[in-house]
Amino acid sequence: MKILLFTLFAALLSGCAGKEIETFPENFAQPSDLRDLDLDGVIEDREKCDDTIKGAIVNNDGCSGVKTVNERFTLNILFANGSSYIHPNYYPEVAKVADFIKRHPYTDVIIEGHASATGPADINKRLSLERAQSIKALLLSRYGIERARIQSIGYGEDQLLDTANTPEADKRNRRVVADMRGSDKRTPLKWTIYTQLEN
Repeated sequence: MKILLFTLFAALLSGCAGKEIETFPENFAQPSDLRDLDLDGVIEDREKCDDTIKGAIVNNDGCSGVKTVNERFTLNILFANGSSYIHPNYYPEVAKVADFIKRHPYTDVIIEGHASATGPADINKRLSLERAQSIKALLLSRYGIERARIQSIGYGEDQLLDTANTPEADKRNRRVVADMRGSDKRTPLKWTIYTQLEN
């Protein structure tokens, strides 16, 4: 038996000894990007959806099937000069934002206040913030949107739409914009040992 094993072992060694070992050249460059930067299990060479939510179920392209929501629209609200009061006639404009947020429960909104270049810049910045905060307050009190989903910011005259020094330009620049971002549904996650069932 020992002789048979020795013969087989010798035959294997002699078979391998006749082949040359091939090595990669020193300056060999990997043709594919094998990294997985968003840790979704799909290499960058195949990745089509960057920044996948960690733990999301993805397809072969690294996409989770959840659509991103990115909507911006200007609210048609006219404020009196130097005022942040919203006349009830403009409530339907605010209702559009509330309806959108309610239809997309995984989105947040930034209410941007903008002002014309008439008057001191610091006052315009404060007034634009107060106007954005008025919209936020209405979304909270009248439409029941969660506080954590709304942010208000005042840009003052930093982002003018029209730089002409005319009443029409001032009217265009005094605006409030709703910027809504998020996803159209909650991202389904992979089952792991840490997954908890919902009650």
